[in-house]
Amino acid sequence: MTTDTKTASQEYIEWNVDLSTPITIKGGSLPFSDTPMVGVKRMMFERRGDEIARRATSCVRYAPGSSFKPHSHPGGEEYIVLEGTFSDQNGDFTKGWYVRNPVGSTHAPFTKEGCEIFVKLSQVPSTEPDYFYLNTNEADWTSVSELHKTLPLWNSDLEETSLNQLKAGYQSTEETFDKVIEYFVLSGSATINGTQYEHHSWMRFPANTPVTVATNSGAVIYRKIGAGEVRV
Repeated sequence: MTTDTKTASQEYIEWNVDLSTPITIKGGSLPFSDTPMVGVKRMMFERRGDEIARRATSCVRYAPGSSFKPHSHPGGEEYIVLEGTFSDQNGDFTKGWYVRNPVGSTHAPFTKEGCEIFVKLSQVPSTEPDYFYLNTNEADWTSVSELHKTLPLWNSDLEETSLNQLKAGYQSTEETFDKVIEYFVLSGSATINGTQYEHHSWMRFPANTPVTVATNSGAVIYRKIGAGEVRV
């Protein structure tokens, strides 16, 4: 059980929500801030709204024995479990699970051992009516090359989301996409457009930005092409 008793509700902010502006955040450069619940903290990469976000991308850490009060997600929720076990009424999700909760879904998350998730709020379109669960540890990854494997997480007209395992020595060709492109480094270290990013780094580039990705030591990277549903 956590002994941290600090809590704080989120005031309304607009932080890194201009999709025409490139954003690069190196892992460890942002603090974890308090939430309304004891033992639950978040590192915000982008956010529009107050405690009910109109758009948000964050890492959220739950101390052992902590929980979040029952709440709804008017714009849906997408998350990957980075560490520990994240639980709610739908099950126990260990490291490597990818989950999409639809618009209007409700839950009361908790953890026994502690956990951390990479989570995106209010970016799921209302045309996705169902829950989606994928254990990336047991899924079939596709070999793109000797040094690159990929696992599609979700594809739609609004986004192409995948995980990418890159072995040491990987170097991509320059790519350009006609949609916003976003990266999150889950593990290892990657060089994106000439800058090195460690785990917990988050980047978003406007449409038609040339991008190159490389790694000297290996990395696992989340990539989303497209911004999902954009709510203002």
